Amino acid sequence: MNVKLSSAESAGELTVIEDLIPPKNGPPLHVHSRESEAYYVLEGEFEFTCGEDTVRGGVGTFVHAPRGLPHRYFNVGDTPGRVLFSFTPAGIERFFGELTEQKDQLTPAIMATVAAKYGITLIPPKA
Repeated sequence: MNVKLSSAESAGELTVIEDLIPPKNGPPLHVHSRESEAYYVLEGEFEFTCGEDTVRGGVGTFVHAPRGLPHRYFNVGDTPGRVLFSFTPAGIERFFGELTEQKDQLTPAIMATVAAKYGITLIPPKA
């Protein structure tokens, strides 16, 4: 994860992060109560769910997920993909930093607890 623009650098307005996403990987469906999120695909093939809509796209695909709307992304390809993420307002890099500190013992329960601390609700998959 490479923070391109932090909260401190943008006076709290915008966080921009570039990340390499492993194949067949992505976060669970979740909702941000504090920030909106946008994705721009730099490499690879991804599937994005945003509310009731699901789109699939490669390089150049742009998706916006407004705060309060359940969303997720998933690398559907067989190779790593790169995505440029933007969050407004800024500050979510602290969430990712805390997850990184927990990486050796990160469980779904710990992830949910850390997420809740930052106003993020993980939505369990439907059975």
